[in-house]
Amino acid sequence: MKRKIAEKLVANVNDMVVYHQMYQYMVNILEQQEKLCSRKIIILCIGSDRYIGDALGPLVGSYLEEHTKCIVYGSLDKPVHAGNLVAVIQKIKEQYHDPIIIAVDACLGKHNEIGNIEVWEGALEAGIAVGNKLPYIGTISIIGVVNASGYLGYLDLQSTPLSIVMKLSKCIGRVLGDAVNSIGDK
Repeated sequence: MKRKIAEKLVANVNDMVVYHQMYQYMVNILEQQEKLCSRKIIILCIGSDRYIGDALGPLVGSYLEEHTKCIVYGSLDKPVHAGNLVAVIQKIKEQYHDPIIIAVDACLGKHNEIGNIEVWEGALEAGIAVGNKLPYIGTISIIGVVNASGYLGYLDLQSTPLSIVMKLSKCIGRVLGDAVNSIGDK
């Protein structure tokens, strides 16, 4: 799967209009998908609870499992991480024909980007901040910038404040749940 980024939305979790911006953007991207009505929407939440900063994906997945009827892979109870991502992607491909996969992951950025949420049409490459070489995945991608990138990789994820991860996960989870549900209602 190729990484295609024509344009992307960048919003900060502390902005008053972040929910509205992300919701509209997600609905627009979803409505532009070919054969939307006949394709399943899968939300793939990547990460692990071993490091606070990497728990963004599993927290979003757990939120969605509790508050929506979305098809979710990756939660606190059943995380999707570097060790099982390839197998989970294979399972999704075997179980669903041409699904729309929304990939969610944490990332490290610059200090002034902490709290940003980026959404784009196209794939993301999980694990690059810590040197993992994993496949590109996602029809649509969402990343949350949890901390500043340094030379420490996993230690940067480990030293991430839980408060920023929780804010990001609640915002992303709520937007995704509402956007996917609104598409299903049409």
